[in-house]
Amino acid sequence: MKKMLLVGVAALSMLLSTPSMTMAGDIAICHAGIIKLASFAHHVKRLRAWKQRGYDVDGLIEQQRRGGPEFFSSQIIVQEEQSGSGTFDLRLFHGITTARDYRNVTAWSCAGDDYPIVYFIGFRVREIRDDTIFASREKGIVNVISLKAIDDKHFKVQVFEGTKELCSDIATECDPSVFYSRE
Repeated sequence: MKKMLLVGVAALSMLLSTPSMTMAGDIAICHAGIIKLASFAHHVKRLRAWKQRGYDVDGLIEQQRRGGPEFFSSQIIVQEEQSGSGTFDLRLFHGITTARDYRNVTAWSCAGDDYPIVYFIGFRVREIRDDTIFASREKGIVNVISLKAIDDKHFKVQVFEGTKELCSDIATECDPSVFYSRE
């Protein structure tokens, strides 16, 4: 009961601070959620069971070794266009589908004309200015933002109120400690 109350308070807090399709600078937040990912070992086991999808599981394991202990819970994923099978693969490969728990805080409002979108897993988007997306590290938080309103998609991602750069260019690369992909 106490655990459910804490989750409810956290969800309400996120709901009040991240309404659906709010604007942060010129970028719309079109989804917020709370996720409890499975362990990385469990995730790898599940991916190996999906051999027919052709996932590079050994490559992912190597990325995780280089990225460190927070790699799997720190994700930035760019999805270029709306796609049923593409979204399925993205959510499966990144552990969203197999999460131990996922709660929507806001309804999914990313429409086809909002793409490209960016999933921030383990980060809360705080501010967008000067060609930089500022995010704070918050394990278990999911923010999905639309980049459609931005003409130049070459933004960097930086820790909010800090100097650590998470992605030098969200269109091409992120720090090895972040599980990054472009779908």
